Amino acid sequence: MKIYQTFLSVFFTGAFLFPASALAAGFYIQESSVSGLGHAFAGSTTSLKDASTIFFNPAGMTRLDGAQMNVGAHLLVPHADITNTGSTFDFNGAAPGGVGPITGGNGGDPYRSALVPNMFVAAPMPDDHLWLGIGVSAPFGLGSSYDDGWFGRFDSTKTELTTMNIQPSIAVKVHDQISIGVGIDIQKADAVLERAISNIVSEGVSRLEGDDWSYGFNAGLLISPWEHTDIGVHYRSHMHHELDGRIKVAGLTSGNFDVPGTADLDLPDMWTFGLAQQYNDKLRLMGQLTWFGWNSFKEIRAKNDSGGTISVVPQNYENTLALALGLEYQADDQWTWRAGYQYDPTPTQDGFRTSRTPDGDRNWFTAGGTYHWKENISIDFSSALIDVGEEELNLVRNSNLANITADTNGTVGIFSIGVNYRF
Repeated sequence: MKIYQTFLSVFFTGAFLFPASALAAGFYIQESSVSGLGHAFAGSTTSLKDASTIFFNPAGMTRLDGAQMNVGAHLLVPHADITNTGSTFDFNGAAPGGVGPITGGNGGDPYRSALVPNMFVAAPMPDDHLWLGIGVSAPFGLGSSYDDGWFGRFDSTKTELTTMNIQPSIAVKVHDQISIGVGIDIQKADAVLERAISNIVSEGVSRLEGDDWSYGFNAGLLISPWEHTDIGVHYRSHMHHELDGRIKVAGLTSGNFDVPGTADLDLPDMWTFGLAQQYNDKLRLMGQLTWFGWNSFKEIRAKNDSGGTISVVPQNYENTLALALGLEYQADDQWTWRAGYQYDPTPTQDGFRTSRTPDGDRNWFTAGGTYHWKENISIDFSSALIDVGEEELNLVRNSNLANITADTNGTVGIFSIGVNYRF
């Protein structure tokens, strides 16, 4: 009964740990495990030794050393530069000779530091072959805010997307070498999208805001085909949100409105395949591939309550395949060290990449460790430097009057700390 009470406590407490303004630099936030970040998530389906395995592969619960709780916090410190390369606006509309440069600065750094927390609890049932778990995390997020009057304002001025994912899970040890696990994803999404809008004689603001609860599932398999080798497979389902809220235009000399409306948000399904090899008593080597079904995110279509389209912004994301490599070194009974690298290509495409997500191919360099403080308490710590590759923006906005062209690049620093408590 005590374990079930702990589950309920984590469920309700965790749900309130996530402030609505907790945003991240990327669309998919991998940071749901402090120890996993240390090896760039190369062993997230095969090698997590704490309850955060619930998110990445619930089958991994059957490999844990008794009932336990994992609490983590990740400080994301993103930075981006966007440089105007000749953005223009047609100030005369259809009349010839009215094209000129868009005035305004480069918008400043659109990102702010953000804290992303997570919490997981896992416990075996009496026969130790059946495990129950629950997790609270924030797997997707966007956040950017540009200086007033910047040159790309007709594409975006402010973006906020937050998610909270609650995941009850169950795992079964089918055989000493085979475990399976499944989880239900109960997810809340909140979004705010703002941009400037102009009717040539005046300039105003367009705002879309909405929220939604939706549901999905995930399932995992963990097998040890021979001694010292582990293979992990995990699938996370596509998640569809119909954000329900309001659509507004204000500040124009005419054409302003404020109506109830909706917008669809389609989050990708994911397949992850991992392989880990215990090289010797101290060294473990890991590799992992993750496929993202980003092509479900085709557009942002704002509709009024009767289903009529108010605006459409194409996104045309493409599917991607990320590769992670890592190692874990058990130095002694107190210290475990990790390092990793991940190549994570951007799903954005030339001609559709926007200032809401000025993304590029990402190269992760990570390191971390675990200090076993007491018999039932250990402390995880990890850090990462992510280099975001240079890309271009080339967009037509504001009823084809604005042509926004720019170069982008960026970095993300991550500093994480977590605590594991074994009951």
